[in-house]
Amino acid sequence: MLNVTDLGEGIPLVWIHGYPLASSIFEQQLGIRNVRHVMPDLPGFGQSRPDGGDMTMDAYARLIIDLLDARGIDRAVFAGFSMGGYICFGIARLAPERMRALILLDTRETADTDEARKGRYESIEKVKKEGVQPIVEAMLPKMLTPAAPREMHDRVREIMSSSTPDGVIAALGAMATRPDSTALLQEIKVPTLIIVGAEDPITPPADAERMATGIRGARVVKVPGAAHLANYEKADEVNRAVAGFVRGL
Repeated sequence: MLNVTDLGEGIPLVWIHGYPLASSIFEQQLGIRNVRHVMPDLPGFGQSRPDGGDMTMDAYARLIIDLLDARGIDRAVFAGFSMGGYICFGIARLAPERMRALILLDTRETADTDEARKGRYESIEKVKKEGVQPIVEAMLPKMLTPAAPREMHDRVREIMSSSTPDGVIAALGAMATRPDSTALLQEIKVPTLIIVGAEDPITPPADAERMATGIRGARVVKVPGAAHLANYEKADEVNRAVAGFVRGL
């Protein structure tokens, strides 16, 4: 059973978090009005218990589709951050009819390189031996720019630290084995907004621009002064872009 925040009224907007994070990374998006914010914690993250065992992006996608069914939501806007974007591609593969629109935040469509995949498996072994904290400390400098306030760094560290070893290991395995979604881009027929931090070192603006060339009509918003976690570091700019996009639906 996934822990889910479900607040507001309007168009259902399902926020899918990345790794190693939780739905609370979208807490600053709750101010967007005329939207029903549906924010699940993926298994082993935030307040959701681990499922136990291996995961794939399609398995995560099925959990989200089941969540829609349980809440009586036929179609929704899906907003995926980083790994959440990979899960959105899974939803586009498995159940495109459930997708009213798509928001991709600091993510990419390509599969891991051999080097990146090797790094995932090395991280799995590190988590097995040392827990999640070394992963948290290694990821934090990439999430926010050095200019972000100290209390913001502390809050993001707190959110990341809520991850369980089982959840992190499952996510790393799913990312390492995820399919390349390049060919899928041209199959996405819904309105699409792509948001990226201008200083994102993990999925830089070039990734956003490349995705936009593959999805017909997609629009890119580049957020100045933001690293990977653009929606958290520059919430006002991101919220304006999302609110305008949703109004246009």
